[in-house]
Order: sequence, then structure tokens, then C-alpha cells
Amino acid sequence: MRLIYKIKINRGFSLLELVLAIGIFALSSVALVTLLIDSNISTKLGLERTTALMYAKEGMIAVQSIQSNGWASLVVGNDYYLANNNDGWSFTGTPGLLEDKYSRKINISLTYPPATSTKTVDVNVSWNLTPVRIASTTLTTILTNWRNN
Repeated sequence: MRLIYKIKINRGFSLLELVLAIGIFALSSVALVTLLIDSNISTKLGLERTTALMYAKEGMIAVQSIQSNGWASLVVGNDYYLANNNDGWSFTGTPGLLEDKYSRKINISLTYPPATSTKTVDVNVSWNLTPVRIASTTLTTILTNWRNN
């Protein structure tokens, strides 16, 4: 007597394999979308930070211009904003927006140790990166009244 065995070959996927494949695809998709969104935000932040740095440098040059016209115009302890008119740069107490986005604020303080011929200048530029996230960049320098030395 001869026994014949039939071997059953599954040609489809089991339910477990299908669920596992869908899970791997979903995780890969979420990772890809997250990567694209993060790279977009990083690119935007880099571009906006470069623009803010240019406005901060412009503010520093403006303060140096004001200082060259008169050391006494750099009053310690006030927050200033800049106005550019036909006569050059001047300080103002009114904040303004650059490109309807960037806010530039200038603070003048005493250096440490205090000296009558030096002052520290901070130029801060801030902007809304997203509606809930404020980004900023600050440049700091020490100005010296060389005429007084």
C-alpha cells in the first residue's frame, strides 16, 4: 500500500504578517513626514536668523554712528529703537517692525568694571518663528570714547 501525502502550500499572507507590514509602513510614513516638517522649519529658522543677524549688525553700525556724533547721546539704562532719517541714525522710544516681522531693541549699559569711557551695547533682534515660538539673536560690543582717553 502506498501512502500519498499531500503538502498544503500557503500562497497568501497570514493576518499577523499583514498587520506587521501595515505597522512598518505607518511608522516609516510618520518618520518621513516628521523629517520633512523638521527640515522645513530648520531651513526657515536659518534664513530668518541670517536676516535677523543682518539687522543686528545694521543696528550696531547705527549705534557706532550715533556715538561718533556725540558720546553723551549714549545714555545708560534705556532701551532704544532706531530711526533712520535724512540726517542719519537716531534713537527713538517707539518700537517699530522691520519687514513687518523683526523687532530691534538696543540696550546701553555700563561695562564691568565701570569706566567712564566705555559702555556695553546690546542689539537684540526678535521675531515670531511660529505663532507660539519667539526666536531672537543678540550682538554685544563695548564702545570706547577714545577722545576722552
